[in-house]
Amino acid sequence: MKLDKPDNLFAAIEQCDVFAVEDLLAKGADPDEVDLDGYQATPLAYACSHGDEAAVRALLDAKAAPDAAAFQPPLVAATEHGFAALVSLLVKAGADVNVGDETGASALWTAAANGFADIARCLVEAGADREQADNDGKLPSIVALENGHVALSNYLSDPASYPATHSFWRGSKKRARQAAEARRAQVVDRATGTGVRGAAAEPEWTFSGGMARSQWATQDFPSVAATGNLELVGRMLDAGLDPDWIQFKGNPTALMLAARSGELGAVDLLLARRAKVNHRTDKGLTALHMALFKPSARVHGPIIRSLLAAGADPNVPDDEGQRPLQRALAHAMPALVQALLEAGADPFIRDRAGRMPVDWAPTDGKHAGAIRKLLETARKGRTDD
Repeated sequence: MKLDKPDNLFAAIEQCDVFAVEDLLAKGADPDEVDLDGYQATPLAYACSHGDEAAVRALLDAKAAPDAAAFQPPLVAATEHGFAALVSLLVKAGADVNVGDETGASALWTAAANGFADIARCLVEAGADREQADNDGKLPSIVALENGHVALSNYLSDPASYPATHSFWRGSKKRARQAAEARRAQVVDRATGTGVRGAAAEPEWTFSGGMARSQWATQDFPSVAATGNLELVGRMLDAGLDPDWIQFKGNPTALMLAARSGELGAVDLLLARRAKVNHRTDKGLTALHMALFKPSARVHGPIIRSLLAAGADPNVPDDEGQRPLQRALAHAMPALVQALLEAGADPFIRDRAGRMPVDWAPTDGKHAGAIRKLLETARKGRTDD
């Protein structure tokens, strides 16, 4: 089905056409336009409700205000449908984590109501007010409990009861991911007028730089890698794409996002295609740093070992002086600490402030003893040398 060329940002987002979004912005379209009638949104909020990460990035790069809203702020719109990556993106762009929609529901309240625990945690760690009620006076912890999300309710009442190492977090992404996938499928189906896509239907992709475009969707290369779509990653690379392609200078590469997302297949494929394992973002982050953002030993352990085997520098600091080993120690994960130490990570190297990675080692808890033994062995080896 051939669609008319969109003549405004809302129509471009509705058609999942990021090229049209970029073209309209380049021609002077207002990224903060407020539509109170047909779309009842701003372009950024509308893109967030559609889960269109490429359009969201384009709008933010065009200086769209992260809190501009008609009825629902972008952060609440992204949260409602489980788009965790967009929530993180908006928070980094400076969105107000406590802004609410017309009912007074904040993003944290919305995450609590839907049981999106990982999104709730992201918001809490960004400073969201756990005591901010909606217009009916209902707290996030209460609405979570009313909707059957008991563990999330407990976390919102007392975040210390569910530390980052708690087993609860291992499966907490599933609910949001399923909601996001369902919403995105709905949006794409509506854009193409296909209703429910047939199981046998396959997109015919075309490639322009680091963009993959079909009649159903437009995706940028790093995002494709982050979702673990090996078939599409391979086809884009086969079309001649540089494995280190980024849309904007300083952005994370496909390897970095795949490492953070726990997509081992994509990591190994990109490394096999000679992606630069020590490439750095504008914040000094490498793929190794990003694999240790919120790691699972089971999921990210093999990725970290693959990166190290490919020559990842275990001692490289980011712009804040933080090294990969420091992150592994802060998360209290012995298997990851051991892998880094065996690859040459130095727990006693000092940053500009005189701090060492070993300073982040846990002093108590389940894994403190195992980590202490690893560090003692490293210290002894250093002395013997």
